[in-house]
Amino acid sequence: MKRSLRSVLVGAACCLAVAGCKKKAGAGGAVAFPPVQVIAVEAKRQPVWENLSLPGTIAANEQVEIKAETDGIVQEINFAEGERVSKGQMLVKLDETKLAASAAEGEANLKLSQANYERAKQLFKDQLISQQEFDQTVSAFAVNQAGVDLKQRQLKDARVYAPFAGIVGARQISPGQVITRNTTLTWLVDLDIVKVEVKGTEKYLRQLKLGQPLQHAVAAFPGEKFRGEVYFISPQIDESTRTALVKARIPNPDAKLRGGMFAGLDLTLQARDSAIVIP
Repeated sequence: MKRSLRSVLVGAACCLAVAGCKKKAGAGGAVAFPPVQVIAVEAKRQPVWENLSLPGTIAANEQVEIKAETDGIVQEINFAEGERVSKGQMLVKLDETKLAASAAEGEANLKLSQANYERAKQLFKDQLISQQEFDQTVSAFAVNQAGVDLKQRQLKDARVYAPFAGIVGARQISPGQVITRNTTLTWLVDLDIVKVEVKGTEKYLRQLKLGQPLQHAVAAFPGEKFRGEVYFISPQIDESTRTALVKARIPNPDAKLRGGMFAGLDLTLQARDSAIVIP
């Protein structure tokens, strides 16, 4: 008896639960669901770019270590550290006293050999000297001419000029210092344009092209983007890293970017002028 009453109570409870889950029927017996809120957004057409983020290193457009081509004593230093200089501007002048005296001696010997040559040419024409004597005179004249040219070049090497326009680095010499050809005088850097060097993975090489636009950021100027374009893609793959060297030029009129800076680079791989987009 107790077991039958318990079974009746359980069955009644299940019926009540099922009845509570049923939806209310509308007219004609159709089930009516409660309304669902939706948000409709209009799809638009706009340009879309596929970008690749890579770490890179900034390098100066041109950078050279300034050295003299001859040994000597520093006589004049015609630049200030950090100064912008023009192409062909004289930076350092060495003592020219010995070189000038040597050049003057060479010119005197050249004049004498030239006079001997002119005299020998006339004598040989008149058949008063042999072919051998004339050839010796011609050879002496040529040797003296070459000697003068060499001494003039050495005299010119006593002055060091800027090979291109740029910014001079720290000064490594002082007036009166004896230097050799291996002595570093200063550095010259061209920062009007900088280069960004990155290693492109083998996977994306087919999407890299010359003239491709890019932008990058540096920690020194947070929130600021610098833009440029690719101008070099290495024809070789590094076997150890399976990457290729990619270089881009970035205009740098304010000299904000410096060589050695780390660059977070975004390279545009693909651009779609009219893609359907939604938020």
